[in-house]
Amino acid sequence: MSKRLEEIAVGDFVSRRLGGVPIPMRLKVTEVTADRIICAGGWEFDRQTGAEIDEDLGWNPGRVTGSFIEPEPEP
Repeated sequence: MSKRLEEIAVGDFVSRRLGGVPIPMRLKVTEVTADRIICAGGWEFDRQTGAEIDEDLGWNPGRVTGSFIEPEPEP
């Protein structure tokens, strides 16, 4: 069973899924705010939808995104 995005905490791992790439990227959560999940490497995601936020590319949960995260299943 996996956590929900709202339950993700610092130190957890998430899987980043990018369209057309069959193998997800494993990222470690380094910070959690009221509306974002921030991962090592500067990756930022919406805490409700998991959509990647990249202001340089214009990606945000209300418009378009190139990737999203999912909580990793717990062992």
